[in-house]
Amino acid sequence: MEALLASKMIQLGFAGFCVVLFGFVVWLVNQILKILTETNRIIARNTAVIEKVDIKSGQELKLMRALHNRLLERPCLLEKKEAV
Repeated sequence: MEALLASKMIQLGFAGFCVVLFGFVVWLVNQILKILTETNRIIARNTAVIEKVDIKSGQELKLMRALHNRLLERPCLLEKKEAV
């Protein structure tokens, strides 16, 4: 069995397979880094959009409160009809 494992052809085969596997691992890591970079870009864009939505919703809330207060200041027309 030792003679078989010590054979030059077997050793070269293992060495070649190791190089192929190492190349495959490097390629996979490269692909993962590309995906990670794109994911970070998407997260940055989503964060910017969420911040804009937050600002807009705050402005709309202020507008709704102002409108609510203006409606409360107006006299009730129903009270005049019931008094007649």
